[in-house]
Amino acid sequence: MKKILIGLVAALLLTACEKNFLDRRLDTNYTVDQVFNSAGTMRDFGLGIYTYLPAGFDRIDGALLASASDEAVHAWPGSAVHRLVNGSWSAFSNPDDQWAANYAGIRKATLFLDRSTDYRQIVYRDTITESGKNAYVNDVNDIGWLRAEAVVLRAYFYFELIKRYGGVPIIQEVLDADAPPMLPRNSYDECVAFIVSEIDDALPALRDSWRGFQSDRFLGRITQGAAMALKARVLLYAASPLNNPAGDETKWLAAAQAAHEVIALNRYSLADNYRDLFRAVDNGEFILERRYGASNNLERSSYPVGFEGARGGTNPSQNLVDAYETINGLPIDEDPEYDPQQPYGNRDPRLQMSIIVNNSSYKGRTVEFWDGGLDGPGKPRATETGYYLKKFVDEGLDLLQNRTSTHNWIYFRYAEILLNYAEAMNEAYGPDAVPAGFTLSAREALNTVRQRAGVDMPPVTDADQAAFRNRVRNERRVELAFEEHRFWDVRRWQIAEQALGQPIRGVTITRASDGALTYTYPAQAVQSRVFENKMYRYPIPRAEVEKSNGVLTQNEGW
Repeated sequence: MKKILIGLVAALLLTACEKNFLDRRLDTNYTVDQVFNSAGTMRDFGLGIYTYLPAGFDRIDGALLASASDEAVHAWPGSAVHRLVNGSWSAFSNPDDQWAANYAGIRKATLFLDRSTDYRQIVYRDTITESGKNAYVNDVNDIGWLRAEAVVLRAYFYFELIKRYGGVPIIQEVLDADAPPMLPRNSYDECVAFIVSEIDDALPALRDSWRGFQSDRFLGRITQGAAMALKARVLLYAASPLNNPAGDETKWLAAAQAAHEVIALNRYSLADNYRDLFRAVDNGEFILERRYGASNNLERSSYPVGFEGARGGTNPSQNLVDAYETINGLPIDEDPEYDPQQPYGNRDPRLQMSIIVNNSSYKGRTVEFWDGGLDGPGKPRATETGYYLKKFVDEGLDLLQNRTSTHNWIYFRYAEILLNYAEAMNEAYGPDAVPAGFTLSAREALNTVRQRAGVDMPPVTDADQAAFRNRVRNERRVELAFEEHRFWDVRRWQIAEQALGQPIRGVTITRASDGALTYTYPAQAVQSRVFENKMYRYPIPRAEVEKSNGVLTQNEGW
């Protein structure tokens, strides 16, 4: 069993949504003993573990991770995200290096669990008076929940590590900083088994929901459903070709069972408005989300540049736009009714719910992405692809007045669970089997997502397992666009050479010379991409390898 280094407690690291459970600080003058000497400071320390959860909207030097996949490009030429796509990252410099951040979260969670073991005695107070009894019960309950949450958060941090680096050292104990241990890597499968075991152990002590508890101020904390959703995702990745080269079907079965357990809770449902889902404060589709304070950074970097205050940012790709089917449920190159001169008409409604397209209405006017238009080429930081991001973005903000709104980054939502289930069931049993212990087929789960109210795409009818696999993969691509799935999906499926090594395409839009509202949309490459086989795994930071005196081995090719 390996151990973890600690020092004195510093401040809780990151700011988040004001007036919620993440908005906690500790004075830097507190020692470890002082922190774990009262309910209040102990609780704040435990809540501070949440600040290590990954950020979403702009965490790669102002860019979404989508801009490092085939979903988009980033309009800021100086952003470090470009190094992830042009091949210039390494073990010395990686724009998405998460080794230290996740081990810091693991360290904090482990320290909290180690020092709060006797929390009932630590928070003991006068229990003679009624108010004293109530305060004691509330503190004991909250610290107990936090301890279970810390276990799941630590499991989450390990998953963030293994999806990047493969097997990593499993660290479970606290060791004084004067005696640093040697840290060999555990195997990927050992890490998965540890993560699953941690989640299973924590489940009974977690709340089933935070809705309605203390005026909903703790929404965003780990629940049983969130822990189970994490387990389902971990097992799906473990069953996938990258991590399951032998094709062990029992791993797919385990992934299907884990996703089914979330479905069987009957606690979550698909929202009936896909567009508004990503602007909602809370709804039945959210399983775990991060709530951000009011800002307009996302809007400034997403609005078409013809609007005052907009400065460009995420530009969705033609590669992604082409993945949206026609309303007949067919790929655009297979539907004779598709009109390339009207490329956005009669398409999957999620296309224009997620992406702003030329000649559509946005913020009270018709957007102009054509050459010479208000939002088109020639404007500073105009879209490189002919598209702007709509998903997540509050369309109603006035940037000149510096208006702001709150935003949610969704870690888990019910649609992903259904898609995880559809993928795993298809691999284990095919599209239509419903073995004992299960309640729906892969096809039923997939079509449930497609037939969400307001989307209503035709059901998938492919009977062949391989054809159905392709439909599931495409459904993930469009349903989960820009949510940090595609970047990892193409790796775990081992198709990243095709997806991430090919040029990003866009459209150069030309308006008819007679001023009529007709356009041409020729596609062209707008950004070259580099993907090498070694990039299926991230390089472990060179400094960490050197500190270990060779005990920590580097990933192949780096």
